Amino acid sequence: MARCGMLISRLSADSWLWTARLADPATGHVANDRPIRAARWEGAGLALVGVYELDAEPGTLLVTTRAGMSSQGAGLWGGGHVVHRLGADGSLPAIPTHVAADELDPAGAEARLHRRLAHAAGLSLDVVRMRMREGHGYEAGTVVEWGGYWAIIERATARQVWARAPAYDEMTEAGLPVVRSDTPEAQAAAARIWGR
Repeated sequence: MARCGMLISRLSADSWLWTARLADPATGHVANDRPIRAARWEGAGLALVGVYELDAEPGTLLVTTRAGMSSQGAGLWGGGHVVHRLGADGSLPAIPTHVAADELDPAGAEARLHRRLAHAAGLSLDVVRMRMREGHGYEAGTVVEWGGYWAIIERATARQVWARAPAYDEMTEAGLPVVRSDTPEAQAAAARIWGR
């Protein structure tokens, strides 16, 4: 694909445009890298927009931040930090951060998926104490389904459990696929491993 000089407008004056880089492979945080300097500004007052001239291929990942804001570290910067894919027409459609992270670091994609699935199930990768109703049935030293993923019950009392998501290495060593626990693939692996 040939590189081409694109004019990108429609970025408000309160946004800056940057190249993208993966700041933290573990969490998938995509940060800004080098600034793309505005070629010119058009409009007046609240209608002011930056027009950027960019020498990049369509499909290039770019980041916008609030003007004056850099997010080169691994921290999250809220709604003012957005990852985009450069369109062939110079447009900048937003894409999910995890999609960009997986493109920038394909080797770490499965480990990041594991982290996202654990967090979506309300689990931490560290042991967390949770209050339960009496008679909950969880037993220490077991692996159970938990909100669509797997949890390791480290300790249990009548009204509390200490649980965590398995580490990525534990998942792969046990032969559990990194998918939601309610999928046929995960159920087949659980049946094979624990006879469930």
